[in-house]
Amino acid sequence: MPTQRRQAAHDSGEDIWNRVVKAGDNGLPRKDTIGRNTPSQFERGKAWIRDHQCANKKKGFVLVHGRYTATNNIDMCKLYAASRLESLEKQAVRIYKCSLANLPQEAQSDLTVMVLLKTCNDIFAALKFLKDAGFSTQAAAEAAQEKPKASTAAGRGRKTPGTPGRR
Repeated sequence: MPTQRRQAAHDSGEDIWNRVVKAGDNGLPRKDTIGRNTPSQFERGKAWIRDHQCANKKKGFVLVHGRYTATNNIDMCKLYAASRLESLEKQAVRIYKCSLANLPQEAQSDLTVMVLLKTCNDIFAALKFLKDAGFSTQAAAEAAQEKPKASTAAGRGRKTPGTPGRR
């Protein structure tokens, strides 16, 4: 019986990337982003995109409001980062609660436990700093919903950087 070769992550990633780039800043919902890939190929492809393609193409790959987008839109990237960092905080709290918080007192002097506790505390402190500065998922979402204001210079026919002059 012949065996089937597992599709390489970069093959799935390229397929997903091309589909999402074609959709522009509107992005694609998951069912359209997956395309011909299986769910596991989709997950490996997304990982490849985030590990390699984003740096190669100098673009972000984000999930915003249930749609995958390849973009450098600042608000979309902020919203995605805020959402993922919020998720990271929840994971760190769970890790702490289920594995470190209830260790016996004698374990507190174990060097590895000390490093793990410090790492958790550093994560909590960094994310508290972001919250205290007003950088929350809600704030990022509100910013993403605002429409950018048109340049008054462009509206009056003036040449602005990056636009060709009138002739």
